[in-house]
Amino acid sequence: MVDSPVDKSEEPEIQRINLGDQVAEAKLVKMVRQVVYALVFLCFLSVGWAQNRKTVSAKGGGERSTSEEEMTPTPQQMQHFLWRTLVMKDLRLKGQVQSGEKKIPILVRTKDRLLQFEFQDRPLQIRVRFAPEGSLIQKRSKESANWEVVTGIEKTKSVAGTDLAYEDLGIDFLRWPDPQPKGEDSVMMLDCWVYEVTPPVESNYAKVRYWISKTYKTMIRADGLNGKGEAIKRFTFNSIIEAEDTVVIGEMKVARLTPGTDVSASRTYVQIETVEKGSGL
Repeated sequence: MVDSPVDKSEEPEIQRINLGDQVAEAKLVKMVRQVVYALVFLCFLSVGWAQNRKTVSAKGGGERSTSEEEMTPTPQQMQHFLWRTLVMKDLRLKGQVQSGEKKIPILVRTKDRLLQFEFQDRPLQIRVRFAPEGSLIQKRSKESANWEVVTGIEKTKSVAGTDLAYEDLGIDFLRWPDPQPKGEDSVMMLDCWVYEVTPPVESNYAKVRYWISKTYKTMIRADGLNGKGEAIKRFTFNSIIEAEDTVVIGEMKVARLTPGTDVSASRTYVQIETVEKGSGL
């Protein structure tokens, strides 16, 4: 991880945020072996990666298994695998969304490829239905109201005044066409493959770059980039919860970054406190 020094010339609130980032990142390193079991955005990674392919040694024409030599999956193979794992258990998750001093109680329901957010302090419910061609995102004011589809530029707007946008809930970048490999990197002491993809639709991002752990074959970080290739938003994980025979993200941080730096201008946390079986969906 890159240390983000606190600039004493900044406003006190910005100094506090940046110092908080350093403390949070230190905690991430300590818990990395747990975090990698969580799939992005409140999902349980229930499908393992299984490939048994032999490669020809450059010397002597011998063969080595992938346990001795790492095979790099093509972007299409990785996309297919991530889609297969994007299946959630039938759960009710209670927690909150915290953005600055604002804390919003929330109920999250998950089942198969359906994810539903119910904000408890305001008339807002959001439903995300994952599909290969892209997520269907809908919203309504209450349970008895009709669902309205969120499309176009509306997807780029903030959810309840937080750093989350509607498009972030759909994680469509995992299914955008023509992802490009961008080499390898290390995140939280884990070796990763790095991919980058360009949105085919209206988006807050010129590109999205994401990191896949080689060991666990799960996404552990994603950055939304601007037109200069600078990160403007980052998604990372702080903890997990093990309950009801499953694993879910306990806390996810969404940071709006100062372009060209790893310094947070603002942060939003999605925090899950309790997990129960039976979503009611």
